[in-house]
Amino acid sequence: MNTSCIGFLFFYSCATPTPPPADTFCLIATPIYWSARDTRKTREQADRHNRIWKSLCDNSRPDIIQND
Repeated sequence: MNTSCIGFLFFYSCATPTPPPADTFCLIATPIYWSARDTRKTREQADRHNRIWKSLCDNSRPDIIQND
């Protein structure tokens, strides 16, 4: 019994899931535009998402029109 448990633990510790491709976020994410009617919390969340998007994907999606 102990041998099978050790074998299972070894297999489980060595079997790491394959991580998704690094650019998956950039393939599906786009900037979020907020409205003046949105709450402050909503605007902060949109700004946080946009900062992440810009740091990771700004130049990787030429199909996105950027208004800088």
